[in-house]
Amino acid sequence: MKRSFILSICLVAACVALSLGCSKQSTAPQQQAPQAAASGPLENPIHFPLYAGATVMAVKQFNQTVSAGQAGTGLLSSGAGTYGGNEVIAGSSASFGQLRAWVKQLEGAPPAGYSVQTIPGSMSSVKAVANKNGIDFALFRDAKDPKHGVLLVAMDPSRANEKLGPALSMLSKYQSLPSMLRENIDAGLKKRSGVSIEEITRAGSPLGVALNAMSDFRGNDRRAVLLVDAAKQ
Repeated sequence: MKRSFILSICLVAACVALSLGCSKQSTAPQQQAPQAAASGPLENPIHFPLYAGATVMAVKQFNQTVSAGQAGTGLLSSGAGTYGGNEVIAGSSASFGQLRAWVKQLEGAPPAGYSVQTIPGSMSSVKAVANKNGIDFALFRDAKDPKHGVLLVAMDPSRANEKLGPALSMLSKYQSLPSMLRENIDAGLKKRSGVSIEEITRAGSPLGVALNAMSDFRGNDRRAVLLVDAAKQ
């Protein structure tokens, strides 16, 4: 099985080399460049609290389209359409354990104007793998607008990168591969890490949001607090 997985990775590299001139629509969130801090520190534009003492590192526009027949999940579960909002990336000196306790506290007592959204059964195994590898998340809904939601992610980037890093390196290549190769890679990665690339790239995936922010913490020993708010437009 190990030899088969290595062979699949080699085939990925070969296929990518042949398909550099081609591009396909990715299910990963589309984000614009971070806002520059013209004067003073960046502020959180989402009406949802960050962990106390967390510093905003970047603010990006969040935009993603769920096509007809495509299964959106979590934040993008209101059916086909375009979802827009903001993404906030913040750093914290708190431990991952402290951040997880904070996430659980908010799930038990959501901020004013929000209700906690139960994680669907289809995401329960993904959440278990995420927790094991330094990522936790929770979903909240706007009490006044059920189409508007907030995804909260707490992450230890260093710990998450240890086992999920290989998946991150494949994300940009995965979509351009034939389905047979995608299935082989998914099966191999699922066996080793507990999560497949398909589960990461699925529209609205909290793991996709977490791994997309990983590069912001290279060479940075801080933990990550991520907020994404999105409303169906």
